[in-house]
Order: sequence, then structure tokens, then C-alpha cells
Amino acid sequence: MRQTSLVAVCRCICGALLVAVLFGCAMVPPRSFLDPTQVGMFPLEYREGGIRRVLTPREGPLGLAEATEPTPDDLVPLFEEHRLGKLDQVAITINDFLVTGMPFEAVLEVSPTGYIRIPSLGLINVVGMTERELEEDLRARVQEAGILPDPIIQIFTTLKRDRYFSVIGSVARAGTYALVQPDTRLLDVLGLVGDIGPEARRLYVVRRTEATPPSEGEVEDFPLLPAEDEDLIIPPPDEDDDVFENTLFARLGYGSQEPPVTPPPASAPQDDFEEIMAPRGQVSQPAEPQEPAQPERRFAPLIFDPTTGTLKEAPAEQWSAAEEVEPLPEFEALPERPEFDWEEVPEYELSQRVIEIDVNALKAGDPRYNIVIRNRDLINIPVDTGVFYVMGQINRPGVYSFGGREVTIKQAIATVGGFTALAWPARCEIIRREKGTDKQITVPVNLDHVFAGLEDDVLLRADDIVNVGTDFVAPFLFVIRNSFRFTYGFGFVYDRNFADKDAYGSKINPQTLEIQRRQTQGLPF
Repeated sequence: MRQTSLVAVCRCICGALLVAVLFGCAMVPPRSFLDPTQVGMFPLEYREGGIRRVLTPREGPLGLAEATEPTPDDLVPLFEEHRLGKLDQVAITINDFLVTGMPFEAVLEVSPTGYIRIPSLGLINVVGMTERELEEDLRARVQEAGILPDPIIQIFTTLKRDRYFSVIGSVARAGTYALVQPDTRLLDVLGLVGDIGPEARRLYVVRRTEATPPSEGEVEDFPLLPAEDEDLIIPPPDEDDDVFENTLFARLGYGSQEPPVTPPPASAPQDDFEEIMAPRGQVSQPAEPQEPAQPERRFAPLIFDPTTGTLKEAPAEQWSAAEEVEPLPEFEALPERPEFDWEEVPEYELSQRVIEIDVNALKAGDPRYNIVIRNRDLINIPVDTGVFYVMGQINRPGVYSFGGREVTIKQAIATVGGFTALAWPARCEIIRREKGTDKQITVPVNLDHVFAGLEDDVLLRADDIVNVGTDFVAPFLFVIRNSFRFTYGFGFVYDRNFADKDAYGSKINPQTLEIQRRQTQGLPF
């Protein structure tokens, strides 16, 4: 008897300890009583909290790289005279140019290399000139050519193809448009392309800037051509060389006028010939061999003129300089090229700037975002195709779209319908793919602290996976929560006495069965 009571006491103590542990785990702040899935702050007064946009230091900011807010200079239009560019069309009028009494009129297109062609004047590089500067340049050319002493010239740009902007992304009419007015604003562009999709919350203006030239010492200078006052002397090759016919001199025609060589006529043997030609009584002696005479040079050395890009013969006083030129060294095998090291490449500043625009603020009339469109601006309205995934102890696991909005982890939990009965919000993780690599980063997040305001909320990114876990204590707490019923009186259970008849069983309501029976018998209600 005494042993039985001792066992009962031990069981009670163990049960009490287990209940204390379970209650302690459930009552640790900020968890609610016996139900860790009931999260929240529920403050008695106003509270503020933040949102984390970056989980790890290895992540970059959202949106395009190096995006910045607009500056006051982006709101100021630039009224300046148009400078001709490639593929522009120019209308030219010159009075009495080709025919006296008749004007010369032509509409010319600037070539991709920046030139136009005018009769009697040739090719003219016009890129970067204004209409007035081109008029002055043509007037000077006509006067120098002796065509007209005081020509009257008019220039008008009919098509400005070098001034344009482009729109891509979530718009009705993406494409390239001519930039006609210097005061074209961003709202004007949105009206031109047919507005943007309702899911777009950000747009980006990629603007070209002047590239920063490399500093001294970063790029080595290699003298490719001699100075303007120095001639480049090219010595003639050796005519006895077997490769003479493949040289530049042979292709230019130098040394090709060599007289044909005729073979000597057939003759008698040398001994018989000497006996016939020698005087009577005398024997001819063999002639001593003589060294062949050096052929005279048939052409002079050449000089390359860097200003005209042509070759010409060197004067006689420079022949000696050509003769003293040392021959080229013998060919040697080139050393192996070392591997290219990207770290040794000097870093230059980017030649573009990215401006981030808040679409809602722009449409609401905020003047800070209605910037001026510059030449060759690219307006990018990203198409929202991002999704996030939610799994684990939540009511509706699956894949969800951002819909053009920034979704935090609190909003994601609300979207999926909250936690299940076995969820443990303190055990949650975000699995994020590292941009540009095949790596994944798993970051633990305590949703208890997030909902209680002890930690900042977390902004989700595209392809994030939110996994809500459980704990070994969760099933015990679930059993404890569902073991009690609210009762009154003596043993009466509330939900069994006052709930609807169809709510607590799978049987059909007896009243419904009675109505169906009376209908089959044709009885009135």
C-alpha cells in the first residue's frame, strides 16, 4: 500500500513538472498563453517599427544597380542649338552654285561615318557642327575653290535622328521616339507610350554621361607614327632576295621593268673555239675569271608621308640614310603570353547614370520625379514576374506573386492565412538565392519577435522561400488546448448544448429528414 502511494506521488510530481515545462515554454514572452501561433504586439500606445531590405551584407540593393534619386539638375531643360549627328538629314541651298541663276538644292543624309558629299566640294565631316557652323564652313570651301566670291548658303536640319529616347518594359507602346522638344518631361513620355501597367511601382531612367578618361600612367603611349616634321624612310629590299616579288615594292611596280634575259646561243666546245680563233703559232691562254659587276640601283628609297598617307621617293641626299638602316633581325619565337588578370585592369567610372523614379509619387503630382528627358535616355519600366514561396506549418502553402508590390514576411503570413495549430513561429527560415550565382543562403527569422516588434520586419525578394517550422512541444500544447471545454452548471458542455445540430456531427438534421419525408408523401408543411 505504501509502495503504491509512493508511485502515485512520483507520477504526480512528474506530471506537474511536465505541465510546468510546457506552460513555461508557452508563456515565455512574447508567446501567448498555451498557443504560440497567436502572435502579435497589441501595444497600449503608438509604436513604430522598421523594415529590413537586406538580410546579409553580401546582398545588393533592390532594383537596378547604382540607382539614385533625381537631382535638381535633372529638372532643368537645356535649350541649346542642335548639333548634327550621324544619320541626320540636312537640307542645303546654295545660290548660283552649279548653274548661274539657279539655286542648288539638296537633302543629304549624314553617313554613319559622319560625312556628306557635295558636288565640286567632295566629302565634308559635319558631325558636331551646328547649322550656322556648317554654313560658315561651306562658304569658306566655296570661296577657296574659286566657285563664288560671296556665296549665299542656307542649312536646315529636316530630320534629327541623332536625338531620341527609348522606352522598354511594361508599357503599351514600347520603342524609340524622336526627342523634338528640349523640355520633354517624364509625364509627357508616359502619355506618349500609353501609360504603364498598374503593377509597376518603380521605373528607371538610364542616362548617358561623359566617360572619365584614364589618368596619366594607366595607359602606355606607343608612338605609331613619326612626328609631322620627321620623314619615315623605308629602305628598298635586296633584289636578290627570293621574296622580292611579294614585297610592297613589287606590288607598287618598282623593279618590274627589268629587261628580259635571253639565253646565250649554242656554241662549240671551248677548246675547239680557242684553236680556231687563236693566231697561227700561238696558243690562247685561258682567261682569268672576273667578278660580276654590281647592278645599279633601279629605284630610290621610299618615304611615307603621315599627313597624306602616301609613299614617295626619297631625295638623293637621304639615300645614305636609307643605306645605313640596319637589316631586320632574324625571326625569333615569341614568348608565351601570360594569362590575363582581370584584377590588373584599371577601374574607370561608369559612363551612365541610373535614376530611380517612384511611379505613384510621379502620378500623384510630385514635381521632384517629373524630370526632363535628355538625348538618348533609356526609360525602363520593369515587368513584374517575381514570385515567392511559402511552405511548412501555414494554412495555404504554395507560390504567390508580388503583383508589383513590396511584400514583407508579415504580409506573406497574412496572405497564406496564418499559422497552423502545430506551427512554431520562433522557428522560421528564409531561403534566398544569391544573385548571379548558384548558391543559396538560409537565414533564420524569429517571427515571434518580428510580430512582437522586437525585431524589424523583413522585405521578401523574388524566388524567396519562407519555411515555417514546428517544435516537439507543439503537439503537447495542441492536446492541452483541445482537452478543455467551456462548461456551466454541473457537467454541461456549451458546444454540445447550444451549438447548431449540424455543426458537431456528420448526421443529417432530423428536422431536414422529416421535411423530406413529408415531401415524398405529398403532405403540406
